[in-house]
Amino acid sequence: MRSPLCVGLDLREVSESRGRYRRTMRLAYELDRLDSGSRYELFAESTPLVTRHEWSERSRIVSPSRVLRAMRRPILGHLRTALWGEAQVMHFLTGDCWEAPTCKTVVTIHDLAPLHFPELFFEGGNRERRYLEHLNRIFRVADRVTTVSDFTQSEILERFPASRGKLQRIYPGVDPEFFPEDWGVQDRRWFREKIGAPDGFILSCVESEGCKRLGFLLEAYRIFRERSGSKRRLLVVGENGSPKRGMEPVRDTVARLGLEDSVLFSGWISDPFLRRHYCSASLFVYPSKGEGFGYAPLEAMACGCPVLCSKASALPEIVGDAAHLLAPDDPSAWAEAMEALLNDNDRRREWVERGKVRSAPFRWERTAEEFLEVYALTALRV
Repeated sequence: MRSPLCVGLDLREVSESRGRYRRTMRLAYELDRLDSGSRYELFAESTPLVTRHEWSERSRIVSPSRVLRAMRRPILGHLRTALWGEAQVMHFLTGDCWEAPTCKTVVTIHDLAPLHFPELFFEGGNRERRYLEHLNRIFRVADRVTTVSDFTQSEILERFPASRGKLQRIYPGVDPEFFPEDWGVQDRRWFREKIGAPDGFILSCVESEGCKRLGFLLEAYRIFRERSGSKRRLLVVGENGSPKRGMEPVRDTVARLGLEDSVLFSGWISDPFLRRHYCSASLFVYPSKGEGFGYAPLEAMACGCPVLCSKASALPEIVGDAAHLLAPDDPSAWAEAMEALLNDNDRRREWVERGKVRSAPFRWERTAEEFLEVYALTALRV
């Protein structure tokens, strides 16, 4: 009788509450919940995302800092097997493959954004070259590489021919935190007043730089306001509060466009509070040009909010025919689409229903089941 498979999960960046990859933590929860018989070594510090889950006896938390220190000291090379524990397959969930694991490896690559927007990810020197070397090494040594969309998979195949034969697309899911709130008109009105948007608001989850294109969104919103005379405010959710995120130029842009009294920046908010924003917004707008997947549009759909998003990168693949897709470089067209949709309640209701249907199959349980198959096949690979 074959012993249960032991899988190591690299959750370092995944377990950060505000991190780029925090949504992927749901995969670890679902793997632990599924009665598959497998055991898990979870390489993560005790962050809130780790401690809030009641892990089963099949899962064990391992401090990654101890392992990393030892792995980088050649004199301790003979201890590597002990440091990796009993893992037969190690899954690196954020494309950051550690050195010389003593077991089979699965690596997930979410996107190739650093290659599309090098000015955002590389501060000069040889960092871009090192990143390319890192990717080439992954495709050379990993037993299996998974991607989050067909779009990302095709990009990888085009740029890295050595990846052929190792790639598999597995879609992530929508967190069950996101669903339509069952509340009435009065509750929604109260919430809008509480956040400073009594006349309603258009919601977006973007950064102040790069592929999320906050500057483009502000220009489109300015045109929308001028044309429609609408009092709806623009509410931007995301990590927008630090100098690193470039907020000073953004605030200058807001002032230059005369939108100081029309644009709200919430900064980072918890998922339950974000759900209320999705459920209260008149419209969700997402002008990104660099998505490997597209969590935010799917979350908005799951909460019953109609979506406008870019016809770029992986977004058309993910949202399908359940969102209004627009060319990413014409702010006037975006303003026109916002006005048209906000003035057509029947059309908005149609997009809402389409969105609910589209987002429903994106379940983390399904994602976990597909990864279990990958782990099993990888462990058997000779």
